[in-house]
Amino acid sequence: MSERAPSASLRQGSLSFVEVLATSVALIGPSMTPILIAPYMYALAGNGTWLAYVFGGTMLTFVALCINQFARRSSAAGSMYGYVAEHLGAMLGGIAGWTLLWAYGFVAAAVLGAMALFVELLLQGTGFQLPAIGIVVILAVVAWQAAYRGVQISAIVMLVLEVVSVSIICLVVGIVLHDHGPSLDANQLHLVHAFPGGVGLAIAFAVFSFVGFESATAFGAEAKRPLVTIPRAVVGSVLFASAFFVIATYAEIVGLAHAGKPLDQQTFPLGTLVNAYGIGELRLPITVGALFSAFSVCLACITTAGRVAYAMASAGLLPRAFGRIERRHGTPNVAVTVITAITLAVAVGALALRVAPIDVFNNCGTLSTFGFILIYMLIAVAALVYTKRLGEMRVVDVAISGIALVLLILATIEFFATIPAPPQHWFVYYFLAFIVAGSIAFAFRRASA
Repeated sequence: MSERAPSASLRQGSLSFVEVLATSVALIGPSMTPILIAPYMYALAGNGTWLAYVFGGTMLTFVALCINQFARRSSAAGSMYGYVAEHLGAMLGGIAGWTLLWAYGFVAAAVLGAMALFVELLLQGTGFQLPAIGIVVILAVVAWQAAYRGVQISAIVMLVLEVVSVSIICLVVGIVLHDHGPSLDANQLHLVHAFPGGVGLAIAFAVFSFVGFESATAFGAEAKRPLVTIPRAVVGSVLFASAFFVIATYAEIVGLAHAGKPLDQQTFPLGTLVNAYGIGELRLPITVGALFSAFSVCLACITTAGRVAYAMASAGLLPRAFGRIERRHGTPNVAVTVITAITLAVAVGALALRVAPIDVFNNCGTLSTFGFILIYMLIAVAALVYTKRLGEMRVVDVAISGIALVLLILATIEFFATIPAPPQHWFVYYFLAFIVAGSIAFAFRRASA
């Protein structure tokens, strides 16, 4: 989920297509979906969960093709904020920037809740306990330090750990599907409990699973043949994630069909699966892998949001302090620090009100979806404006942006039409959102003064 600005120290042509694709996939954090997101998706769409990921993946494939309108013409590392600001003007650019800060901030808060849950799972049976708030504070400080000092080494470590985590999950999925046999699960083909409304709401929430697919655009200065490699990696990461999510959730529903609790009532479904299939020794590495996957997503969100805030400060949309660069490490230290503090405040505020870590994850993930859907809409429009200005707009380009917009709008309508009434403890999120909105208004007033 990271889109870093180019640096003079970057090694030109050092990354192959496979390396760029692997890094982009790792920043999506795909192992988070079968571990934590799948139960929430199943609660929405029932046996139609896999179908929600098919439609969600299709929708974001068209968004990826819109992003590639920029990536296949320029090798400079860019961000969605930059694309919108340059081609749709300062006003919509400002909206795009704030939308990204909102989206990445809530994703970071969500995975802080997830990490608290994973640490609690690791400590089970040891007789040692840590309060969830303490866990969140410690991990947020570690992520802040990594983002403050630069994430190059951390990103490599996170990539390796994510690959290991996904590999273990694929092993579990393979065992479950082999045990089930070659026949398809009739219940999932009939989409029991998937309608009405559930699949549509799940499609919108599925966006949360894919966050980070656009991160390949960060490696334009380092990739070999970037005008070819980057676009392929952007689309390839969506396709890989879609296939992984569809197969993994299908296998979980199959494997848990005869368990004591269905998927939507599972806090740690893969843990239940490995115990049920006699491979309980995989429970610990799955939990550790999930913890590091969540940490990598948190780190990438903080890093990305810091760069967006830095760019917005340069455009006068944030106080000048956000544009400061720490001399020793070359990072936007003020932006990274403030964003980490706000993210931590959201997670700690919710936990202090006795919101369970899993609910922090689900609630913040839902709120982040609003931001991502909006920025993807703006990207689809910006892609059309960009190609028209170049004099290269074709019928197929109009079709790609048009389909992306239609699918995003339909997902949004379904999202708002069927989203369940928020629990009472959501007021903490709305209160913090009010503070953010006030800050936005102040920043725009200051910029226009």
